[in-house]
Amino acid sequence: MLIPHDKISEIAQANDIIEVISGYIQVKKRGNSYLALCPFHQDKNPSLHISQQKQVYHCFSCKAGGNVFSFIENYEHVTFIDAVKKLAEKAGIALVFDSNSPDTSSEKSRLYEINKSAAIYFRNNINDLKSSEKELVTGYLDSRGLDKKTVNKFGIGYSYKSWDGLLHHFTEEDIFTPEEVEKSGLIIKKEDSKNTYYDRFRGRLMFPIFNEYDKIVGFGGRKLYEDDLGGKYINSPESKVYSKSRILYGLNFAKEKIRYYDYVILVEGYMDVIALYKNEIENAVASSGTALTEEQTRLLSRYTKNVYLLFDSDMAGIKAAKRGIELLLETGFDISIISLPFGEDPDSYIKNNGKKEFDKRIQERMSFINFIAEYYRKENKLESVEEKTIFIKEMIGYIAKIPDRIKRSLFIKEISGEYKLNESLLTDELNKFLRSGKNNSFPKSSLSLPEKKPEGSVKTAFGNNNFESELLELFIHGNDEALAYLENNLHTEYIKDRKILSITEKILDELINHGSLDISAVINELKEDGEKEILSRISNSRYEASYLEKSGSDNLLSQSANPVYTIKNAEDLVKKFRIRELEIKRSEIRSDPGKMLEVFEITKEINELMKN
Repeated sequence: MLIPHDKISEIAQANDIIEVISGYIQVKKRGNSYLALCPFHQDKNPSLHISQQKQVYHCFSCKAGGNVFSFIENYEHVTFIDAVKKLAEKAGIALVFDSNSPDTSSEKSRLYEINKSAAIYFRNNINDLKSSEKELVTGYLDSRGLDKKTVNKFGIGYSYKSWDGLLHHFTEEDIFTPEEVEKSGLIIKKEDSKNTYYDRFRGRLMFPIFNEYDKIVGFGGRKLYEDDLGGKYINSPESKVYSKSRILYGLNFAKEKIRYYDYVILVEGYMDVIALYKNEIENAVASSGTALTEEQTRLLSRYTKNVYLLFDSDMAGIKAAKRGIELLLETGFDISIISLPFGEDPDSYIKNNGKKEFDKRIQERMSFINFIAEYYRKENKLESVEEKTIFIKEMIGYIAKIPDRIKRSLFIKEISGEYKLNESLLTDELNKFLRSGKNNSFPKSSLSLPEKKPEGSVKTAFGNNNFESELLELFIHGNDEALAYLENNLHTEYIKDRKILSITEKILDELINHGSLDISAVINELKEDGEKEILSRISNSRYEASYLEKSGSDNLLSQSANPVYTIKNAEDLVKKFRIRELEIKRSEIRSDPGKMLEVFEITKEINELMKN
């Protein structure tokens, strides 16, 4: 996909660099040059210099620089060809391309083409399914109300439950090398081989992840098989075209409606966006399970300054909402909260109550102050003077995040009226907070927040296989890779001890919500008798040498040696859990003559796991 040099020159001459950059950021004239805050780093003083005469820009801090095309490339994270197209359209210059020819002009464009090819492959797989795979996939789609129109709209596909289905597809196409496909994250190179690869996504429902310009940057794969030891969702790793912190799922479909309605509904996951879209609510985007980032808020600010947060009503959802509120206030957004009953998500609520009731929830959205106050009231923590003081100070912490002084004043007035407090007293407290610099930290909340409880009874006896205690030791002393592996691959249904199950769920909540593990914070969340004792005992116990990193016999024999639990330890422990589950299942069906073949297959799987 080549563009003649004279055509590129024509497009450049038709787009003045000052006019183009001014469309994205504020530019001020200074002598013969123009200055702006650089958008490519955290710039407090204007360091981006723009020369209208030379039609170039340069930042003297981060060294970013280039011409009008490179500014579009770097600001919007698009390829050179996309930047040319955008500026050609702006100038009214026609471009003609051979649509059948893939764009291989740069590494970024090749990655986009690889993702596009993979998406077509995954999409075609749904139409070609047979027997049990077809029954499983179509059954899941039907259960989630995903009709053909919705599947086609969002490009939903399926990755075969094989090690090399996608790899074989690219081999047959013979356009991109395995090394290039590996850079997209779609295939993985075997550790012990230079030239052997296997598919990352196997036996999963596939969701293409688009950037705001309809380019596929990566994929999310939803688990369908019980014997899949991976997490519920697996995403593509970051690449030259995919950065999780810069992508909002569904923005490509929603951006025009967001502009039209002048607000966006911010939800948590793929299915939330899709559920709303198929019910004609087309201005929703998702942070895709990650904490909202500054890059994502900057992206949203191009389309609206009004955000309606709609997160799950469990502990993780509420914590995510509170973090989102903090960042959105800081970046100048007006925030409302759409509240759903505990245990409901957008899909289930609309299914059970209808779209009219959901629209009513949108109309009844609340301010962030009333949202947090509601949870204080539910926990009866707005009764005493001390409790009210904690709440008011937390609210002042949020208000301090707002850059607009008039908005801050209006929120102070709202709290003053609601809680019958002297407005000048609250203003003094806010000013004291701002002067002390505490707006970078945050007042402690007294909320314990609701959480999901284990369903049904969980067995407490697990024989001599004390995997649960080993699991807690791994959580406490695992390195980052080990913790990430457990977060993505541990199935909580493997855990048979009720207390350790409860502790593990709180540890996972801490990891997911904060990205690190604070054992002290987890202990504060433990309520059942004996749970605190278990975690504190294991946190302070002596550790077996087998779990220590191999770094010399002196270290292994030392009582003061610090245990270093690695991803290998995590993989081995998850494997033990899986083997035990299979052994339990085999024991349950062994006496049934009609299930001898199933017993044989389970035994075979156990043997394979024990070998590896």
